[in-house]
Amino acid sequence: MIELEDFLFFSSMEKGKVAETAPLLHNYALAYAMSWAVSPYYHEHQAPEYERHLQPLNHEGIYIFPASPVEVTHRLMQYNTTPEPFLMTRAQSLGYPNWGFIKCIRPGSRFETYALSYNPLSFPSRIRLGKWMSQARLEVEEVDPERGKGKHCPAMINVQDLPKIPTYFTSMYNVLPTRLVMGAEWENEVEGYWVGEVFLPEAVFWWR
Repeated sequence: MIELEDFLFFSSMEKGKVAETAPLLHNYALAYAMSWAVSPYYHEHQAPEYERHLQPLNHEGIYIFPASPVEVTHRLMQYNTTPEPFLMTRAQSLGYPNWGFIKCIRPGSRFETYALSYNPLSFPSRIRLGKWMSQARLEVEEVDPERGKGKHCPAMINVQDLPKIPTYFTSMYNVLPTRLVMGAEWENEVEGYWVGEVFLPEAVFWWR
C-alpha cells in the first residue's frame, strides 16, 4: 500500500490550460522510487534509457506492477508566473506556459501494487514521487504467490511488459512512457501468479 503524504503531480493529460494527474503510479516510476533502478544525476542528452536501467532487474527476477488507485481525490491548483514589470513588452514565446491550472492528487490518497521477486526484497519506509518529489509512505505485506494460469487480472498492468497482450480491458490510460490498462482479460489462459483471489500475469520490464 502506498499512501501519499503530500500533493502529487505529474502531467498525464493536458486539456487547454489544465494539466491533469491520472489516478495511477507507473511501474517504471516505482522502480526508480524504490531505488531498484538508478538514473544518473547528469544527462548529457535528455533521452530516457529505461531499457538500460530496468534490464538489470529482469536478471535479478524483480518486477513491480503499476499501482492501482484504492482511494484517490484530486485538487485543482492555479499557478501564475507571469512577470509584473511596469513596461509590458511581447517577446517571442519559448513555448512554456506561464499560467494555468494543475489537477493534482491530494495527500491521504492510497494506491495498491504488487512486487515479485525470487529473493526477499527490501523496501524503503518512504519514497518520493512525481514532478514535486512528493513524499509517500509504504505499507508492505509479504505474501507467497502461487504459480498458475488465469484469464482475468483486476490490477493495473503495463501492456509493454506482457508476453501476451490482453484481448479485452475495462480502462486504458495513455500515459508516458507506456500504456497501462485495468480489468484485463485474455481469451485463453496465460501464465502468471495467484495472490489470494488476484491473478497477476507473467511480466518483465520492457518485454518488447
